[in-house]
Amino acid sequence: MIKFVKKVVGFGAFLIILIGLTLLGFGFYALYKQVGLNYEDLYFNTASWLKTLLEYGLIILGALILITGIAGAKGSSQKKTSCRGCLLLTYQLGAILFFVLCTGLAIGTLIYSSDLFGEECTNKDYFELVDSQIQQAELYFCSSYCQCYITEETLNRNQTAFDGKNYTTDKNVEKKIEKIQECPDYEVNAYSAAVSILGTAEQLLHCAGWCHPSAYYIFSDINDDSFNGESCFTETKNFVESTGRILGYVLLGLGIYFGINVLFVLLICCHSEKKNKTDYLLYET
Repeated sequence: MIKFVKKVVGFGAFLIILIGLTLLGFGFYALYKQVGLNYEDLYFNTASWLKTLLEYGLIILGALILITGIAGAKGSSQKKTSCRGCLLLTYQLGAILFFVLCTGLAIGTLIYSSDLFGEECTNKDYFELVDSQIQQAELYFCSSYCQCYITEETLNRNQTAFDGKNYTTDKNVEKKIEKIQECPDYEVNAYSAAVSILGTAEQLLHCAGWCHPSAYYIFSDINDDSFNGESCFTETKNFVESTGRILGYVLLGLGIYFGINVLFVLLICCHSEKKNKTDYLLYET
């Protein structure tokens, strides 16, 4: 029985080691590669703290988690009682922390993921800001201020959307402007809220516009034909709700698993204590 318990604890420690290595790897990748994000576009110039938090926070957290996992792996297989007790205590504290964190996040995710966006697009000030910026961007993009480049295929596919717009289909044009960020007088601060959401949503969820669907992509490639006709509010809301449920159940499972690990570590410690007492009595006899 105790061998099985040790294997379960060892496997839990292995999971924690993997999580720690993943966070460390991503932290170093963010530090040296900056994960491909343009922080000026996303969060203005005043958000350097966010970049620092992403880089060094992940590295520190990953290192602590890795140490906890190694302590559990070594402690579950360590034969020397004094070393095993110290290592298992370290792992026990880590397992308790993971149990509380995972179950807390699971409950919060399962309860609040469906309420995060609400039912109406305009029920939050930030969403209204995003929508107003998108409307401004629609008026600016493919206008006299910023001529956009579209392919013949894009024009034929959605000709009515470009009626009255300033565009070119000339393949030899000096600068092919296919998203608003490429416009000559584009201002980061004017569309920062919209860019932070729509730039990613258009590519990942194939939507356009926020409260109401736009006719084409504005913050990513206008010639991309993957647009599904839905607004990004609807698609993002559905994505967050479905992903939140999946993530919630995964976190709940991990929380239960680490809770069991806490009990199993106690069993190992109690078994060791009982064995030491038995050995002592045999020696005295």
